[in-house]
Amino acid sequence: MANANDGQSDLVRQPVSAMFWWGLPIAIGLAADFLHLPFRIGAGLCAVLFLWMATGCLINAMRCHRLHCYISGPVFLLGALFAAGVALGIVAVGPHVFGDVVGATLILALLSFVPEFVWKTYA
Repeated sequence: MANANDGQSDLVRQPVSAMFWWGLPIAIGLAADFLHLPFRIGAGLCAVLFLWMATGCLINAMRCHRLHCYISGPVFLLGALFAAGVALGIVAVGPHVFGDVVGATLILALLSFVPEFVWKTYA
């Protein structure tokens, strides 16, 4: 049996899994942007896509203890909660602020790779 920290169980290193958990939701989000959906429907879709990516990160954190996933999972969850709040009318922001928060969520998720370069890949 493979050691959980040797990278073999890392979903990020498995192309099909990486595409399913992160590539596909990003592609759906980009494609949906071209559809010019009503604001709250777009926010609802964004919430689902962030939750989808958060799930992949949290599963990966449990499977292989990837440091990046311990950070990006909660970041995506917070982004999903914010987007869901907007979609449900609980959080009142305009499209520009919403776009800024979505962008910040994605940037923070990307920046969560930095600790792996500074310390190590697996916790």
